[in-house]
Amino acid sequence: MLGVTVLGGLLLTTRFMRGRSHTWIREAHEFGGVLAVAFTVIHLVSVFADDQLRIGLRELFVPFTRQGNLVAQGCGVLAFYLLAAVVVTSWARAQLPWRWWRRLHLLAFPLFGLACAHSILAGSDTTRPILHWACLVVGEVILILAVLRLLPTYRAGSSTIAQTDLPTTTTPLSIPQPRTTGSSAAPTQTGMRLLISQTTWEADNVLSLRLRSPDGALLPAWEPGAHIELALPSGRRRRYSLCGDPGDARSYRIAVLQVPVGRGGSVEIHNDTRAGQLITVEGPWNYFPLVPSPAYLFIVGGIGITAVLAMAARVASTDSEWKLVYIGRSRASMGFLNEVCALGSDRVDVIPSDERGRPDVDAIIAAASPGTAVYCCGPDRLMRAVEEGISRRSDLTLHIERFTGIAASGGDPFHVELRRTGQIIEVPADQTVLQAIRAVVPAISAGCEQGICGSCRTVVLAGEPDHRDDLLSDSERDAGAMLLCVSRSHSDWLVLDL
Repeated sequence: MLGVTVLGGLLLTTRFMRGRSHTWIREAHEFGGVLAVAFTVIHLVSVFADDQLRIGLRELFVPFTRQGNLVAQGCGVLAFYLLAAVVVTSWARAQLPWRWWRRLHLLAFPLFGLACAHSILAGSDTTRPILHWACLVVGEVILILAVLRLLPTYRAGSSTIAQTDLPTTTTPLSIPQPRTTGSSAAPTQTGMRLLISQTTWEADNVLSLRLRSPDGALLPAWEPGAHIELALPSGRRRRYSLCGDPGDARSYRIAVLQVPVGRGGSVEIHNDTRAGQLITVEGPWNYFPLVPSPAYLFIVGGIGITAVLAMAARVASTDSEWKLVYIGRSRASMGFLNEVCALGSDRVDVIPSDERGRPDVDAIIAAASPGTAVYCCGPDRLMRAVEEGISRRSDLTLHIERFTGIAASGGDPFHVELRRTGQIIEVPADQTVLQAIRAVVPAISAGCEQGICGSCRTVVLAGEPDHRDDLLSDSERDAGAMLLCVSRSHSDWLVLDL
């Protein structure tokens, strides 16, 4: 049983099953550890109760005190103490510095060796070859996996972020004090170097990262709906929803769906990140806040669960009326499924398309009570269906979080004037305003470049913008705000406050 547990732990840190769901491996690893503890307790009680063995409390808990079989008894007692250390520190994992927990968890290797030695040297089966072969085979497999774990090709992530890998625009790093985020808060350029303390396969192609301060310091506070931005070693910057517990002031959790045909950020995270690596993080920000409402309806698809998981957990802890509809291709592809179902089986409706077909979005919306706040995040097709359904319910309010931006190409060429410098720039039909300005002003601020984060928000002093984002409110647009990464111009000329 210890062998199975150690094997499971090693598989979780290698890439033999990259891109597949590791949930069952993690569950087998944890279940094996529980069984190992249970069998050990049963073993201790049985040998103590056996009158023929004449084993007292001293022999049970003090190593190398049993006459006649000194080594076997010593190995068994030492293995028991190592098992206790691994189990206790695993239970207290959230309160321990990650590096200390990991070092203590490595005691599982000598624990397995001592347990094998105890099994071979003690008991009535010590002369049976099958016992020797079983220990030898399992030990060899563990040794091979342990060696491969040390090789960059096989371990769960192979690159280390060095200071020189960071984008040249990164400002000096410091850990900011906790702050409150809000829907109107503008992004700041405060960076943190955080430790990836844990990577977990939550579903097929869905990898979660647990981020902590290397020195255990408190992280900036956040509210459900918030997100952070990662500065990847390649220079890419990607934003991900925080899907952990806002009450956990010492760690952030995000989840990344690998998209092979995307812009490369998810592939880089899946292939080149590992536990123990440092990464630069900015934020948190919140453009998708949970607003007070008498009732809530969460409609999410796929990786969109990350945007609303903390919201649903917050609402579930209150007396509010709520319902969560979670849609996915299959159960194997749906991340955090156990956490979602644990919120309340009577409030959660899981709809895997391979089992139940496509959901009836209109029926879901029609069942919502008046005044319900509807939160939606997921594929574009789902969000369009929700928008159409909500358009027929004036008594509902819709809040949408998009992970992909609106298409920015298309339209006629036009010119922009940068008022502060007097520069005039032509924006071709196949370029965004941001791309055209960047050719002249490389240091212009930008983030997601999809009309989602708001980093490139600029004030229009003259001209008529063609807004193509879903982020800015009507009042912000009336005040002259515009997102350069996706929006264009209805007029031939725009004057920007740049």
